[in-house]
Amino acid sequence: EFQFTDFGDKRLDDRLQRIGVALGGAPSESIPRACGDWASTKATYRFFDNENVTPEEILSSHKEEMKSRLKWVKKVLVVSDTTYLTFPSHPSKEGLGDIGNSKTDVEGVLVHSTIGVHPETRRMIGVMNQQVLVQDQEQDPTETCDTNGKDEPIQLESEQDKWIRGDKEAIKMLPEETRPIFVHDRGADDFSLFKKLKEEGSGFVIRASQNRCIKTPSGQGNYLLDWSKNLPEIGQTEIHIQQQGNRKGRDATLSIQTGTCELLPPEKVPQDTSPCQVNVIRAEEIEKEEDPLLWVLLTTEPVEDFEDALEVIEHYRKRWVIEDWHRALKTGCRIEERQLEKWERMEVLLSIYSVIAWKVLEIREIARTEGEIAPEEFLTETQIAVLEGKSPDLKGKGGKEYAVAIAKVGGYLDRSSDPPPGWIVTWRGFKKVLTWVEGYEILST
Repeated sequence: EFQFTDFGDKRLDDRLQRIGVALGGAPSESIPRACGDWASTKATYRFFDNENVTPEEILSSHKEEMKSRLKWVKKVLVVSDTTYLTFPSHPSKEGLGDIGNSKTDVEGVLVHSTIGVHPETRRMIGVMNQQVLVQDQEQDPTETCDTNGKDEPIQLESEQDKWIRGDKEAIKMLPEETRPIFVHDRGADDFSLFKKLKEEGSGFVIRASQNRCIKTPSGQGNYLLDWSKNLPEIGQTEIHIQQQGNRKGRDATLSIQTGTCELLPPEKVPQDTSPCQVNVIRAEEIEKEEDPLLWVLLTTEPVEDFEDALEVIEHYRKRWVIEDWHRALKTGCRIEERQLEKWERMEVLLSIYSVIAWKVLEIREIARTEGEIAPEEFLTETQIAVLEGKSPDLKGKGGKEYAVAIAKVGGYLDRSSDPPPGWIVTWRGFKKVLTWVEGYEILST
């Protein structure tokens, strides 16, 4: 993923390749332990400090690889979300902002990332954009700045600016024949964003948070959330809700209602005078009295029948892929435990670990997905060779079998009653495979 990086110095390009292998092979270890010796550790720290090394250039190589993965993909889900990074073991790190509130004082950064997800397989295609944001609650909590790597910070114009910037960068890197569908949570419920995406011909599935003024198909005025309660039910479906925080995982039955309306422009945005037509899906959990699930989704995608509505709901549910990726970044890579003194260095490290976390999730999804995926699409020749050396019966099989083999190396039992492998066991297996690759290459030379 780092082979196209160009820092203007081949030594730096080569060093990134070595750092990627070292940290990818031991993502949860400290940098000295992952590097293995003092010379490599010192070279890694010097790499982070080098003025020519930027997070943008590191991710640009990953993006080039992503373009090749998107070559034959007609439609891609572009998913964005914001997560908080705090550093309890190293709170004096330079360059952090106040991300608490009026009652709590918490130093850290907000990371707003945009990723690509395959709409059918749930595979994370890669990281399309990453913005590191800081705020100052004492001065003005409404002001947010992009740390902008090693350059001067950039002040965002509004809370929605991060969504617009991320979406714009995603559109830039997509092949012309690939249509994006932007999948966002409630933070992106913004009239200007809806209009902008529709004007560009992009699709979207965005969860509503505001009880907006609307015009119904009959021409009457109403409020979005109130009006959606009385839409006709077109069917019911069952989904599994993932465990999150204090919420336990559970199976839920949803009532599905659909309709079409026009969102009226808010008075505070006088330049947007024309309404914006959207399709609406209200998915509400039934037979649960306490804290039932409720999604009101605004979309450009058709909702003419039950199958259409289910497809849009599945698009929205794939937003959880980015939460899995955040978990891999925090739990697997332990990004919040890193003790580099300056955020400038940390942002370089964050870009490297972002790609490493993507790789493990990709292998996990391939292990869970039915379909024809060649192992060459996600493994190097050497990685394939060592896996076939360990399990000769893999030869001639599809990518899924290779991905499961990696998970088995990490301890996955692959019994008929077992669920698909998770990212932790996959990561453990991939780490061992990288160790085998290193030994294979040493013997080969």
